[in-house]
Amino acid sequence: MMKDVCPICRGANQCGNGLPKEAGSCWCTDKVFPDEVFREIPEEELYKHCICESCLERIKKKK
Repeated sequence: MMKDVCPICRGANQCGNGLPKEAGSCWCTDKVFPDEVFREIPEEELYKHCICESCLERIKKKK
């Protein structure tokens, strides 16, 4: 499993928390994640690494 890969689209997730920066400096820190996001992540990868911002926005638009 690669922490820098989105578990939904397999693209780069741009997670700032895995980089040598201040904790909480990720693009997702202030985002709201609807329940639909967690239903799209394969169960074996749930809560193990970040999704990408593109997937988050795509899922939010489907609501």
